[in-house]
Amino acid sequence: MTASLVAGALKAGRAERLSGEIEYIRFRDSHAGVERGTVIAGKKAIRGYPHIKRIFTLENGLKRNMRDAELHAEEKIDGFNVRVASVGGRVFAFSRGGFLDAFVTEKARDDKGIAAFFRDNPDSILCCEMIGNTPYTAPAKDFDVMLFVFDIGRGPGAYLPCAQRYALVKKYGMRSVPVLGKFRSDDYAGLRKAILALNKGKKEGMVLKGATCAVKYVTPWSDIEDIANGSGMLFDMPIGFFHQRVLRSAFFIKDFGLGRDEYALELGRAFYDGLEAALKRVQEGGDAGDEFEISVRDPKIWDDIHRHMSHEVRLEELWTRKENGRTRIRFRKIYKKTTKTLASYANGKGITD
Repeated sequence: MTASLVAGALKAGRAERLSGEIEYIRFRDSHAGVERGTVIAGKKAIRGYPHIKRIFTLENGLKRNMRDAELHAEEKIDGFNVRVASVGGRVFAFSRGGFLDAFVTEKARDDKGIAAFFRDNPDSILCCEMIGNTPYTAPAKDFDVMLFVFDIGRGPGAYLPCAQRYALVKKYGMRSVPVLGKFRSDDYAGLRKAILALNKGKKEGMVLKGATCAVKYVTPWSDIEDIANGSGMLFDMPIGFFHQRVLRSAFFIKDFGLGRDEYALELGRAFYDGLEAALKRVQEGGDAGDEFEISVRDPKIWDDIHRHMSHEVRLEELWTRKENGRTRIRFRKIYKKTTKTLASYANGKGITD
């Protein structure tokens, strides 16, 4: 990536200079073929991860979008997307939007497999999903966090073929996204069986990767679960969030001949249960929000989380404990717009529509 291209992005306001543990440039928007979320740190360019097309119906979606005769099917993990890289010999993690993430950086540095991988492959980029006790995902009881590798970048827009990635992830003892198998792209019966098993197992869905393209296909269970989790912060979510999930689940239920009445009941509950619980809390003088829990070695990471998240939500620390040289923090995200709107309606505000 040329210096003039970066300078042009900075001048146009499509990139910005930021600093944390290191100084870096973040592309706020796409510019001259460079993806939003791209990071320039030192001499390293960490390209933004490309968006993958989502299909609404399996057979027609593959016929229209999959150019490759064979594909690998992988489970889609419901976490948050990060890229991990070696910069100046040290491991750093960046969010999909291109922000340095101190929380994930600490977790990645504690992973011996990741350290060994970057000793041998310093120019590569690990593209991962993280779940567990994070500032973004539901708390876990049986583990702290898990980082799943779903791609390995090797240059602008270049990613290792699946088989090579699987071998490297295994070699260094890292964790791969679950691999569902290799299929012909027209093996609709085999792929239908795989996605139905994921839906039954209450998994998010799958990503189908050929040599030149990829698509993602999710389950109605995942769509309805997302609605259930989002309805309690109704006014803090884009309306398209709900629209997309209702539409996707309707396609899936029709295509697979699933029990319409059963899913209709689940969809109704998803909307009403979360919203009703938020309204009850607000009417009792509380707020609309969710609880999260993290464990960190460096307490300053909590300050970093505050700095990055407080413009969207209000964070309320519930308790802090010292455990085995680490700091465990339980906190609440308070959804400001939903809390304010529900409170005003509950107090009698009328609207003209």
